[in-house]
Amino acid sequence: LFCGAMAAFDKGILNFLNELVKANAGIKFCLLSEVTAEYRRYTAEKVKFPFVCTPHLFAKEMVITGMCVPVSKEQVRQIGKKTFLSEALRNIKARQIGLGDGYAEAWVFYAYKYICAILELLSPRAVVLWNGFYAFHHIAKGVCREKKIAVMYMEFGCIPGTFCIERMGQQGESWPARKPAKFRRMEISGEEMEMAGRAIDYLKRTGLNRNIQPIKPFSAGCMKNYRGAKKTIVFFGHNEYESGVFPYNFNARKYHSPCFACSLAALKYLSVLAVKNDWNLIYKPHPAMVSLGHEEKNRKWGEYTDDVNINSLIDFSDLAVTIVSQTAYIALIREKPVLMLGYTQLKNKGCCYEAFHVRQIQKQMKKALREGYTEKQRENFRRHVAGLLKEYLYDDMQEKEMPLGKRELQGIFDHWTD
Repeated sequence: LFCGAMAAFDKGILNFLNELVKANAGIKFCLLSEVTAEYRRYTAEKVKFPFVCTPHLFAKEMVITGMCVPVSKEQVRQIGKKTFLSEALRNIKARQIGLGDGYAEAWVFYAYKYICAILELLSPRAVVLWNGFYAFHHIAKGVCREKKIAVMYMEFGCIPGTFCIERMGQQGESWPARKPAKFRRMEISGEEMEMAGRAIDYLKRTGLNRNIQPIKPFSAGCMKNYRGAKKTIVFFGHNEYESGVFPYNFNARKYHSPCFACSLAALKYLSVLAVKNDWNLIYKPHPAMVSLGHEEKNRKWGEYTDDVNINSLIDFSDLAVTIVSQTAYIALIREKPVLMLGYTQLKNKGCCYEAFHVRQIQKQMKKALREGYTEKQRENFRRHVAGLLKEYLYDDMQEKEMPLGKRELQGIFDHWTD
């Protein structure tokens, strides 16, 4: 069972799923398409295997603000009995601005009932969640664990032009992040290193990105207080509610963000360092946070920008900093030094600077600005990309100059079939 609202932002995903289903003809597949309105028609047009669309209430981004919903004490009590439901409740309340009283509680309660019913009806061997951090999928993951149903995760790959399907988790919970030494020991041939080098060159030359970039380039004219003689740092925010960082609990600290509960907390700290060290600081929020209306309060910290070509922004800067944004990969592709404050597939790969404690941040920033993107980091990144393309990522099968990642889709689910 695949679960997700991919039809609402399809970038070759549904075609990839069709090919995956075709390659594994001995297995039954179904898609739970979390969409409504015209995207239901799009699902019917594009998906070549069985599917069902969620009710309007559970279609992603179809929240009705300002609407109060009566909920009983028993419903609230049932939510409180399960940690994963309580966490999903906190997530949707923080994510969605302007919810009416009881709406979030009703959403969580009925999402739980609906997911239980779907799993009871289909009895899947495995559930593949597109982004397991989304509140609806956090509930689905919890129910699957209760019912001992295997869970896998799917997302855009950390290298543009790829998808990722994994079992262990996403970002800092993925196997490259959890087992960095094992990943580094992967046998890589000279041919695979050469192919990784060509892939990096291709991505840098074309600026390939999973999101269409604005035409407007970033320049000094985009900044109010640019000081040309000073070093420039760009801080990339992440999708707060779909990156494993919120709610900021033990799991979030262990696998995602050891220092900061959110992008704003990191941004405030970096702004102090920027003033102290006389650096230019640019803040680029995640597009999802802008569309949700969460970024107005953050405009006073550093130079705020959200409508420029990300490649030109990286090229303009001397150092890219982030907690868990996959924009770090774009910066490395463009040969800019990167400082990671959190855990992703880049963890302990020798490709970038790392500061996993607050007291390390200023020292590592100064080192990165002094030494830049080193030859050793460049070589480590090439090896890292070679490993990703060999064992971790799947080509998205979209038209491009060269394939990126694995194209053999048969056998992905053999672990759960007879």
